[in-house]
Amino acid sequence: MAMVSVKPRRTVGLMAVLLVSGCASLQQFAPGSASAPSGSDATVVTAEQPVIGASTSKPMTLAESGAPLPKQVYDSVGQKIAYASEPNPYTVDQAPVPPQAVADFRTASALLDAEKYRDARIAFRQMTRDFPELSGPWVKLGDIAEARGYQDKAEEAYRQALEVNPNNVNAYLSLALHLRRKGEFVGAQQVYIDALTLWKDFPGAHLNLAILYDLYLNRPELAQPHYEAYDFLTDGSHPQVANWLIEVRRRTGIETRFVDAPPPVQEPAPAETPVASEQNADVEPSDKG
Repeated sequence: MAMVSVKPRRTVGLMAVLLVSGCASLQQFAPGSASAPSGSDATVVTAEQPVIGASTSKPMTLAESGAPLPKQVYDSVGQKIAYASEPNPYTVDQAPVPPQAVADFRTASALLDAEKYRDARIAFRQMTRDFPELSGPWVKLGDIAEARGYQDKAEEAYRQALEVNPNNVNAYLSLALHLRRKGEFVGAQQVYIDALTLWKDFPGAHLNLAILYDLYLNRPELAQPHYEAYDFLTDGSHPQVANWLIEVRRRTGIETRFVDAPPPVQEPAPAETPVASEQNADVEPSDKG
């Protein structure tokens, strides 16, 4: 695999629309990403100006990323087999949310949207007592603590959300973003890897991990597979990300498509070596003269 040592050249402004959890655009992720049950736990957060990390002196292999990728497989004649994404574990086999919890969540969210942080915190905290099986209120409490500058409380709330429901993919993104803001890039990397280990077809985690590798850790060769995974899982529906993928390929010099798993190339059968006839094998050259 070819790699080149380079520094990112992408502008900060180009990236300031990302690091989100949710649905259907670069700020609300694409089909197949985190969609919460009624009373949505999903949050939308944008990135502040990145601080580009220095490239490490020790070479890192793609295997060190540790995050699984979706794979496009092919049939025996080389035709693509339609890819079926794994379902979001957060929305599969989940018990119905009580109607009162949905109503309370919406009321508390409206307070948060209005930046009435104290009232919103009280409302979400009450939800954690009334509905201890729900993880969404803990994510929102983390968001409130983050907005008010209480970093320790924010991290505690995000981790509590994952204690309540380890399948809450939105909590993974919120926690990873929180760690990245604190400069804990390795911790953020691990949280994204944990999210993708849970759900390898999570577009938001692939994109955010790619950005972490690209802009914060200066490892474009590790970012490339995850930009590609996001582009693959969203059917190329975001031209901006497709352009970033082209640009990062130019910087790495890696042309491999990491999501492809083509069938093995059939080696042609070796040609049989002609066996000399017994007569020819025994004849000695005749003497001249």
